Amino acid sequence: MGEGGGAVRTAACACGALNVTVRGEPAQVNVCSCHQCQRRSGSAFTYTAFFPEAAIVSIEGEHKSWRSSSDAGRWADGYFCPTCGTAVFSRMESMPGDIAIPVGTFADPDFPAPPKFYWSSRKHRWLTLPEGIELLETQ
Repeated sequence: MGEGGGAVRTAACACGALNVTVRGEPAQVNVCSCHQCQRRSGSAFTYTAFFPEAAIVSIEGEHKSWRSSSDAGRWADGYFCPTCGTAVFSRMESMPGDIAIPVGTFADPDFPAPPKFYWSSRKHRWLTLPEGIELLETQ
């Protein structure tokens, strides 16, 4: 799969049975509060890193997928561990050639901050963000 230099990071599910290893820096990091992201994550927003498919070093472990539709009407295939249910990666119609990985699965407190917050019009009212994050009403 992936070749080249750069940092190697491994995303893992809660039980450790499903792992995705990528090499290099993400092409994009963002936060989204669309209704589908809130439901998919079970939280107020998603925090996601997007890597080109070529950055994938390995995908190890059994996984299942399900297809959902975004607020913009595009499909997203989410891949999760069938044992613990943790979503570990996804592929999206809107970003062909990329793999999306929830940042929390890296368990890395030094992961780059998101420069953009999509669907800020749907963010929870209590949520305040640090300066420097661009708020986009939709996507």
